[in-house]
Amino acid sequence: MIGPENTPHIESIINRFDAPFFFYDLDAMERHLSSMIKDLDPSIKLWYACKANPMSAILKLMRNLGLGIDVASTGELHQVLNTGINPNEVLATGPGKSKEYLKALLKAGIKTIVLESKNQAIWLSELIAEMNVNVQTLVRVQLDWADGKSVLGGNAITPFGLDTAEWEDFNFENYTNLNIKGFHVFQWGNILDVNRLKEIWFKTVEEIQAFSKKINIECEVLDLGGGLGIPYNFEDTPLEFSSIKSLLTEIKQKFRLDQIWMELGRYTVGDHGVYLSKIVDIKTVRGKKIIVCDGGINHIARVALVNEAFPVTAFNKSSDETEEYNIHGSLCTALDYLGTFNLPSSLKIGEWLMFQQTGAYGFTESMPYFLCHMLPGEVIMYKNNLMIPRPPKPSFDWMI
Repeated sequence: MIGPENTPHIESIINRFDAPFFFYDLDAMERHLSSMIKDLDPSIKLWYACKANPMSAILKLMRNLGLGIDVASTGELHQVLNTGINPNEVLATGPGKSKEYLKALLKAGIKTIVLESKNQAIWLSELIAEMNVNVQTLVRVQLDWADGKSVLGGNAITPFGLDTAEWEDFNFENYTNLNIKGFHVFQWGNILDVNRLKEIWFKTVEEIQAFSKKINIECEVLDLGGGLGIPYNFEDTPLEFSSIKSLLTEIKQKFRLDQIWMELGRYTVGDHGVYLSKIVDIKTVRGKKIIVCDGGINHIARVALVNEAFPVTAFNKSSDETEEYNIHGSLCTALDYLGTFNLPSSLKIGEWLMFQQTGAYGFTESMPYFLCHMLPGEVIMYKNNLMIPRPPKPSFDWMI
């Protein structure tokens, strides 16, 4: 969570711009990441899934701490390379790899690529031969599960990878230049229960090791993706990474794995960012108290996408007396709903709400151009210095 020591800095941004913005505490993020990598088994590799937040300052922090970077688009690739990330420390994932994109990855010097289809395997093999380059690959497998949904599929059929039967039908012996190092399986997201993670990962390893023997491809690397959750409910208990370290070590020893990779997104950055939006109206509709803010799902779309709100507090205001409010943004759609929360009954128009856990899946997951509202600013605190890489922008700065 963003600590009270940042209150004066946040107030200074409010006074200066009077417009919605994201605030990231990179000092707290650095402490969190440093504790994660401390005493980590060197055969457990951590990658940062930059789709969670591709801001250059965050990418540099990840780079400086030794995390690799996972990219899943041309835009993320350029952002990562422009930030000075070594191509050897980039992992290319994602189902939408065209042959042109695969060529761009190779031209950029990317050395590790996840294969999500037979077409990707064939195209990449052709490009490796044509360009005379060396890469290593992982085969992404989509497993069957008895029940449960997830933003990454869970038991649903998704475009991520192929099932084991489809891969078994592919003649890998004809594509030896793919240099397959292992497998990638990731179908579950935002899990806060270590026992649930253990259940998922044990099943994954057991099935992948059986599949590895069946197709005669050694599993030197098993990429378990991410899935580590952060609490979007004030009552939930945060997941301690020390328990994840112990679990991964247990899995590695039990199943005699050489390397385990993890692609962590929200768990690395989510807790260290907040989004602030000003209250522009308070009213009662059919007996329900309503707050309308100057920013909503155009800046933080999560609640509309997955029906789970970011936790909200009144910025720099406390009260023993609270009441329930429905919170909405200013868009002309009922979808612009940000959740229902108990907040101080003394809230006034012109005061600000602070949405927690928005260090991940905030601005780049949003729909910022709808209704031509302000683009939110992005502000960082690092080494006790306040920096504003992008101030809030009115529509006349970007409309054509």
